[in-house]
Amino acid sequence: MSLVVAIMDEQPSGSFRGTAPWGEWQVHPLSDPTALATDPQVRSAQTRHLLVLAPTAHAMAAHVAASTVAAARPELPVRVLSFPVSAAVLVRAAELVPTDAVSATAVHDAIVAALDTVVWGAWLPSVARLSRPAPTLGQHVQSWFAGADGFLAVHGDPGWVARLPVTELAPERRLRRVPTPGVVAASYECHAYGELPEAAISALFAMGLATRPTRREPVADGARVWGSAKAVEFVISWPAAPGAADTPTSLRCPSCEEPVRDQICPFCRIAAVGVDRTEGSLRGVAR
Repeated sequence: MSLVVAIMDEQPSGSFRGTAPWGEWQVHPLSDPTALATDPQVRSAQTRHLLVLAPTAHAMAAHVAASTVAAARPELPVRVLSFPVSAAVLVRAAELVPTDAVSATAVHDAIVAALDTVVWGAWLPSVARLSRPAPTLGQHVQSWFAGADGFLAVHGDPGWVARLPVTELAPERRLRRVPTPGVVAASYECHAYGELPEAAISALFAMGLATRPTRREPVADGARVWGSAKAVEFVISWPAAPGAADTPTSLRCPSCEEPVRDQICPFCRIAAVGVDRTEGSLRGVAR
């Protein structure tokens, strides 16, 4: 095992973990900042890198948890990244890493790329407490009256909110139809963390989804992200191009010896050098 990806959340709703050729990912609670440092996989000598992911709201707590790892593994390269997404989106990004990603740096790059391309949102019975994406004043008023279908909220730039059922979806709210280079067709996948009502699924089909969402257990309490404990999150992705994670590079980190594609090692934060100059280098974290 070369890499452990630790997804941090305030209070996960269950145990979530997965394995891959490059290592493993797991959701960790932030309630105990020392839990990460005592995790058997993190302490294992087979683990050579640790990538810590967290929603932006928990960035500081994730840094504290990551800092405790140094007490048990001072030589272990650790990188902490935070994103304005939910824990469910981070889980999906880890699952979307291409199978040909074998190095820690390739996995890091694949996760960042996945988070830049996924579409995520939620079905909500009410938007009265939703702050992002921002509903309209009219939608706030509509939330005061019980409605059977609820609302669909989708993050984006900008995000949008629509009351269900959707009669007509604006073109700019539909999924991109141009496939990624190397992908034959843009076959979108949707994972729903809970039971989406049919009105929400119909809206996803109107966006461009071609198959019904895959139902999964919620990763965390939706109230913290969506303002409603009844919110059902979804994440839409499309497959990566074959070989996308295996781009050749002649650069290596002189500390951890991983291949580097952007001049600076994302884990050790030092400049990469040519492969011929890394022979005889020592492993470890740059001080």
